[in-house]
Amino acid sequence: MIDYYLQLTIFDLLTACVEISLAVTALINIKNIKLKLSFTAMAVSAALWHISLASSPVSFTALSWQFQSLEILRYSSWLSVLIYLLMHSRKTKIPLQWPLSINLCMALCLIIFAYGLTRGLTVFPYPILWLYVKILFCLAAIVMAEQVLRNPDSSRIAKFVGLVVITQVAYDTLVYCNLLLQISTSNSSSLWYARGFISSSTSLLLTLSIIIYPFKQRLESKFKLSNTVILFNTSFILAGIFLVSMSLLGLAVKSLNIQWAEVLEILFYVMAVFAIATLSCMEKFRKRVNVWTSKHFFTHKYDYHKQWIKLDVLLSKKNPDGNNYETALLAMTTLFDCCKGGIWIKGQQFFSLVAVKNLDLQSTLPIEPNDSDFIQIMEQQEWVFQAPRYSGDTDNPYNEHLPEWFVDTENAWTIVPLNNRNNLIGFIVLCKESVFSCLTWEDLDILKLTGRQVASYIAHQQASEKLIQNKKFDLFNKVTAFAIHDIKNLVAQQRLMIKNADKFKHKPEFVSDVILTITNSVEKMDKLLIKLQGNPQGNMERVNVNDTLLNALEMNSNSFPKPTLSVNGPTAFVMADPDKLLMVINHLIKNAQDATQDSGTIAIKLNTQKEALWLEIKDSGCGMEQFFINELLFKPFSSTKKNEGMGIGAYQIRELIHSLQGELFVESVKEKGTTFSIYLPLNIAEKDLNKSA
Repeated sequence: MIDYYLQLTIFDLLTACVEISLAVTALINIKNIKLKLSFTAMAVSAALWHISLASSPVSFTALSWQFQSLEILRYSSWLSVLIYLLMHSRKTKIPLQWPLSINLCMALCLIIFAYGLTRGLTVFPYPILWLYVKILFCLAAIVMAEQVLRNPDSSRIAKFVGLVVITQVAYDTLVYCNLLLQISTSNSSSLWYARGFISSSTSLLLTLSIIIYPFKQRLESKFKLSNTVILFNTSFILAGIFLVSMSLLGLAVKSLNIQWAEVLEILFYVMAVFAIATLSCMEKFRKRVNVWTSKHFFTHKYDYHKQWIKLDVLLSKKNPDGNNYETALLAMTTLFDCCKGGIWIKGQQFFSLVAVKNLDLQSTLPIEPNDSDFIQIMEQQEWVFQAPRYSGDTDNPYNEHLPEWFVDTENAWTIVPLNNRNNLIGFIVLCKESVFSCLTWEDLDILKLTGRQVASYIAHQQASEKLIQNKKFDLFNKVTAFAIHDIKNLVAQQRLMIKNADKFKHKPEFVSDVILTITNSVEKMDKLLIKLQGNPQGNMERVNVNDTLLNALEMNSNSFPKPTLSVNGPTAFVMADPDKLLMVINHLIKNAQDATQDSGTIAIKLNTQKEALWLEIKDSGCGMEQFFINELLFKPFSSTKKNEGMGIGAYQIRELIHSLQGELFVESVKEKGTTFSIYLPLNIAEKDLNKSA
C-alpha cells in the first residue's frame, strides 16, 4: 500500500496543504483546548483523506477496507468538532458517552488504517454495506450540524462550521446514493472527483473565517434558520433514515438468497409507501407530528423570558384599592391582550365572582358549585376551556359542562384554572375581540403556567390576609387576657373585704377602708374599660417612682416577709401609666412573698443614675431553675399556680416594661432565691413611647 503514496502528484499534495493550513490556524487561533484538538484532528484526517481518496478511482482503491476506514475517520472527526462546539456554545457538559464513543471510533479507524499500510489493497467483501454505514454517518453529522445552527448561543464561526459540514456531507450523501442506484460509471466518477474540490474550497473558507472572526463563546449571531428550512432539513433526515433502513432490509433479503427475493423487496417498498400515505391521511397523527415539530424545531410563539418578567412586574404593582384579585385579573388580561375578564374564587360551597374588568354577564348570579363537573375537570385535569366557536374536536366532549353564563358572554375566549399545588383555588375568564384560531399547544402551556403563577400569588395574598387577621385576634386576646388579669386582682381585693366584713364591720376604720378600696376599684375598672375601648396604653404621665414604691410597700405590709426598701440617688421620674407601673411592682413583690417563707427576706433597692434607674427586687425564696426561666416563666397562659392563675403575670410585666423602652432581667438559684432587675430610662417623652409601642 505504501507504493500507492509514492505515485502522488503535486496537485494531491497542494489539496492536502489546504487542510494542513486549517490545522495550523486552529492551533494558533482557537484557545479552547478541546476545540483546538478536535479541529486539528479533523484537519489532519481530511488531509490524509485528500491524498488517499479524493482523486482515486471509484472502482478499486476507494472500495478497499484500508481507505474505507479513512472515510469513517473523516466523518467521526467532524462529529467530534460539532459535539465540542455544542458544549462550548451552551457552556454545559454533554453526556460523556457521546465524545467518548466518537473518539474511540476515531482511534479504531486510525489503528485499522495504520495496520493496512503494511498490507496490500484488499476490496471489502460487502462494499454496498459500507455505503449504508457512511450514509448513516452523514445523517448523524447533519443532525449535529443542525443543532449547532439552531442553538441561539452559537457564535458566527460555529454556525459557519455547521454550514461547511452540511455542505460536505450532503454532497457525499448524494454521491453514495448515486452509487447505490448504479447510474452510469462516468457520471459517478465525475461526482466522486468533485468531492476533493468541494472539501478544499470549504476548508479554505473555514480557515479564512477562523483568522478573521475571533472564536469567542456566546458571540451573538443574527443568522437564523427559517421554519421552512428546518422542517425541510428534518424531513430530509427522516427520509434518509427511512431509505437506509428499507435498503438494508432489501440487502438482507438478497444476501439470504430467498426465493422471490426481488418480489419481497418490491413488496417492502410498496408497504412502506402505503404506511407513510396512511399515516399522512390520519388527522390525529398529523396533529401530533405538527405539535412535536413545532415544539422541537420551530421558534416559539412566546418569548417566555419576557412573559415572566412582564407578569412579575404586573403582579408587583400596588393596587390603590388594595384589591389583590383585581391586580391578578389585570395581569392576566394585559398579558394576553384581553379586553374583558373576571376572576372567580373558591368559597365554602361555591366559586363566586370577586373581580371584573369590563365584563357584562347575562346571569345575575354567576356562581359555580364546588362539586360540579365543570369544576372537577379543571381541578383534576387542569383543563383550559375554550369558547365553543373556537374549540376543536378534543374540546367538544368537555364543552357540554361549560356554564351557560360563559357561553352567552360576548367575546368569551377561554377559562383558565388557577391551580395551586393541585388544588383549584379559582379560575379566570378571559374575553378577546379578535381570535382567528383555536388554542395551540403553546397557548395552552403558557395559559396553564401563568394560571399556576397567579394562583400562587393569590394564595400568598390570602395567607397574608389571614395572618393579619390572626394577629388582630391575637392582640384582642392579649388585651382581653390582661384585662381579665387586672379584674382578677380587683376581685381579690373585694373578696378580702368580704372575708373580713363580719369581723370588722362595726369598726369605723374598716368601713372607711372598704369605701376607699371600692372607690379605687371603680376607678381602675373605669380606666380598664377605656383601655378596652381603644386606649390600651392608658394615661401616660410623669410618675414618681419613689412614691410608687412606698405605695406598693404599704399595699403588701400585712403579708410576710415584709419587704425593705433602700434608695440610692435622687428621686426618679418616668413617663408611664401610674396604675400599670404600680401593678408591675406590686405583682413582683407579691410573687416574692409567695415564694419566700415568713422567716425569709425581701430586699428592694432603687439606684437612680443620670439617664436611667435600676430597680432590684431580691428574695431568699425557693428560686427557679434556668430552664424554667428560659422556657416557661414568660410564656403566656403557662402557670404554676394551677387553677389560681392565668399564667400571664410575668409576661404582662415584661410587655409593660418593654413598652416603656425598659428591660427586665431575672437571676435565680434553686433553694437560694431570685432577683428581678428592672431597667427604665428616665424622663422619656410620651411621643417617644408611642413610637416604640
